[in-house]
Amino acid sequence: MKRTVVFMFGLALLGFGSGMVQAADPMSDKEATPTIKERLTKDTITGTLMKVDGEYYSIKDTDGKVNRIHVDKSTKMDKVVVGDMVKAYVTDQGHTTTLQRDN
Repeated sequence: MKRTVVFMFGLALLGFGSGMVQAADPMSDKEATPTIKERLTKDTITGTLMKVDGEYYSIKDTDGKVNRIHVDKSTKMDKVVVGDMVKAYVTDQGHTTTLQRDN
């Protein structure tokens, strides 16, 4: 009986430890994914996030062109910071439907 209790306690500690490791990456808890429709019908901008100015984000693409996109509460977004590689799904009017980190 004593052996079983010690074994269960050990398992509980292992489970607690693995939860701590998972919580160590704050970026892993929220990942934005575009819908199939977005993937098929929206333009994409891929590059480095250069600037965040309120609802407007500036992305520098691989050709060196800086694109200004609009985000708001309806935009599905990963947690991104200046310097991250990102991919934005953008409408013809320049509104971003999904903004995600591009690894």
